[in-house]
Amino acid sequence: MRSVFHQPEAVVLASKHLTDGSGSLRWVYRELAPTEQQDTGWFLFADNDNKAWNDDPKNFMPLVIDAALAIESSLSFILDMPYGTDLVLDDRSEIKGWLDPTTRTPVWLSDASIVPNFKVIDGEVIEISN
Repeated sequence: MRSVFHQPEAVVLASKHLTDGSGSLRWVYRELAPTEQQDTGWFLFADNDNKAWNDDPKNFMPLVIDAALAIESSLSFILDMPYGTDLVLDDRSEIKGWLDPTTRTPVWLSDASIVPNFKVIDGEVIEISN
């Protein structure tokens, strides 16, 4: 898997609640096997999205990576995580972080006490042992 940052015009699909400013980023999911080269597989969901909203494809729009990072800069720490990654942004506490929603285990924390277990070397995503 190559870094999403090295794909030409790489995009995520974002809830329009994020792009119109009516919602805040809360949850991200990386879909398995995107069909287009520039598709990173990431979906970005807002805190005010609901099932009916999410079921309508017209409520999502493609955003280039730089636009997604303008919404939430900490995405840069997780965007290269593997397909199937499902994370929740917790910014309610003193230390912002990305958490596994099932186990509430932190994957990245803004104080750098927890960092993802991968590195990008020459554009390639390499998983590292802890």
